[in-house]
Amino acid sequence: MLLTKCQSRLYGFLFKRLADREQAREVLQQTNLVLCRKASDYRAGTNFFAWAVTVARYQFMSYRTTQARNRLVFTDQVGLLIDQEEEVAPPFITQCLVHLRHCIQALSGDNRDLLEKRYDAGQSIKQISAVLDRSVGSIKVKLHRLRRSLMDCIQGRLKEEGT
Repeated sequence: MLLTKCQSRLYGFLFKRLADREQAREVLQQTNLVLCRKASDYRAGTNFFAWAVTVARYQFMSYRTTQARNRLVFTDQVGLLIDQEEEVAPPFITQCLVHLRHCIQALSGDNRDLLEKRYDAGQSIKQISAVLDRSVGSIKVKLHRLRRSLMDCIQGRLKEEGT
């Protein structure tokens, strides 16, 4: 149950470092396997997410080693900068994510479906335009407007809180 609860956060942790959805999913899958294999090492009552992130960090480093020939791999310095940023940013980011979820729920079903196709399913704009029988340009414009609307919604909610 703890592993299921932290999947999206682990994915975000890995995606931030890899900047590629498929690679992040691959490393997340490896991380999950290791976490399941080493479940007996986890001490109940301790911070499960911290333990899972440690395992994910090692899986990320291992994956990076195997991908070392790829010129788009982040350097160790970039990894350190990301880690430092995480130490400062999580409460604000968590707050923004809560507002994002609220703002997405306020959208129409069609707009939520479009965002899901693009960002959850990872479909290309060309694929979406074919499925919806709309032009690529109209999909790009619609996604731009939706992103702008979500940003405005989040910023408005943050202002209401005084953040």
